[in-house]
Amino acid sequence: MLKLWQALHKKLELPSELLEREPKVAFYPRQKRVVIDNLSRIVKYESGEVVVSTASGNVVLTGRNLRLNVLLPDSLEVVGELHKLEVSGNG
Repeated sequence: MLKLWQALHKKLELPSELLEREPKVAFYPRQKRVVIDNLSRIVKYESGEVVVSTASGNVVLTGRNLRLNVLLPDSLEVVGELHKLEVSGNG
Protein backbone atom coordinates (compact mmCIF):
# COMPACT_ATOMS: atom_id res chain seq x y z
CA MET A 1 0.00 0.00 0.00
CA LEU A 2 2.88 2.36 0.80
CA LYS A 3 4.44 1.86 -2.65
CA LEU A 4 1.11 2.68 -4.28
CA TRP A 5 0.82 5.89 -2.20
CA GLN A 6 4.43 6.85 -3.06
CA ALA A 7 3.81 6.29 -6.78
CA LEU A 8 0.63 8.34 -6.62
CA HIS A 9 2.44 11.05 -4.67
CA LYS A 10 5.19 11.24 -7.31
CA LYS A 11 2.77 11.16 -10.24
CA LEU A 12 0.59 13.95 -8.81
CA GLU A 13 3.65 15.95 -7.70
CA LEU A 14 2.27 16.41 -4.19
CA PRO A 15 4.41 18.26 -1.62
CA SER A 16 6.54 16.05 0.61
CA GLU A 17 4.81 17.47 3.72
CA LEU A 18 1.79 15.30 2.87
CA LEU A 19 3.58 11.97 2.55
CA GLU A 20 6.47 12.23 4.96
CA ARG A 21 4.92 14.51 7.60
CA GLU A 22 7.74 17.00 7.14
CA PRO A 23 7.18 20.27 8.98
CA LYS A 24 6.15 23.35 7.07
CA VAL A 25 6.92 26.75 8.61
CA ALA A 26 5.36 29.92 7.19
CA PHE A 27 6.35 33.35 8.51
CA TYR A 28 4.13 36.39 7.96
CA PRO A 29 6.14 39.40 9.21
CA ARG A 30 3.47 42.06 8.63
CA GLN A 31 0.95 40.15 10.75
CA LYS A 32 3.67 39.12 13.25
CA ARG A 33 2.73 35.45 13.04
CA VAL A 34 4.27 32.08 12.32
CA VAL A 35 2.32 29.01 11.24
CA ILE A 36 3.83 25.55 11.80
CA ASP A 37 2.18 22.54 10.14
CA ASN A 38 2.86 18.85 10.83
CA LEU A 39 4.01 19.31 14.41
CA SER A 40 4.27 16.47 16.92
CA ARG A 41 3.93 18.35 20.20
CA ILE A 42 4.69 21.57 22.04
CA VAL A 43 7.85 21.10 24.12
CA LYS A 44 8.01 24.56 25.71
CA TYR A 45 5.63 27.49 25.80
CA GLU A 46 6.59 30.79 27.41
CA SER A 47 6.05 34.41 26.37
CA GLY A 48 9.71 34.61 25.28
CA GLU A 49 10.19 31.18 23.71
CA VAL A 50 8.12 28.49 22.01
CA VAL A 51 9.67 25.11 21.18
CA VAL A 52 7.75 22.70 18.94
CA SER A 53 8.76 19.12 18.20
CA THR A 54 8.34 17.80 14.64
CA ALA A 55 9.27 14.59 12.85
CA SER A 56 12.45 16.28 11.56
CA GLY A 57 13.53 17.97 14.81
CA ASN A 58 12.64 21.00 16.90
CA VAL A 59 11.48 24.44 15.79
CA VAL A 60 12.49 27.13 18.31
CA LEU A 61 10.82 30.55 18.19
CA THR A 62 12.37 33.29 20.33
CA GLY A 63 10.81 36.70 20.79
CA ARG A 64 8.61 38.84 22.96
CA ASN A 65 4.92 38.53 23.84
CA LEU A 66 4.64 35.21 21.98
CA ARG A 67 1.28 33.51 22.32
CA LEU A 68 -0.66 30.71 20.68
CA ASN A 69 -3.37 32.08 18.43
CA VAL A 70 -4.57 28.85 16.80
CA LEU A 71 -3.90 25.31 18.02
CA LEU A 72 -5.09 22.39 15.90
CA PRO A 73 -4.02 18.70 16.05
CA ASP A 74 -1.39 19.16 13.31
CA SER A 75 -1.05 22.95 13.05
CA LEU A 76 -0.05 25.82 15.30
CA GLU A 77 -0.10 29.59 14.89
CA VAL A 78 2.13 31.76 17.09
CA VAL A 79 1.76 35.54 17.16
CA GLY A 80 4.02 38.17 18.71
CA GLU A 81 7.35 39.89 18.13
CA LEU A 82 9.58 37.19 16.65
CA HIS A 83 13.30 37.81 17.03
CA LYS A 84 14.72 34.44 16.02
CA LEU A 85 13.60 31.18 14.41
CA GLU A 86 15.83 28.10 14.69
CA VAL A 87 15.40 24.58 13.36
CA SER A 88 17.41 21.74 14.88
CA GLY A 89 17.41 18.36 13.18
CA ASN A 90 17.16 14.87 14.64
CA GLY A 91 20.74 13.92 14.10
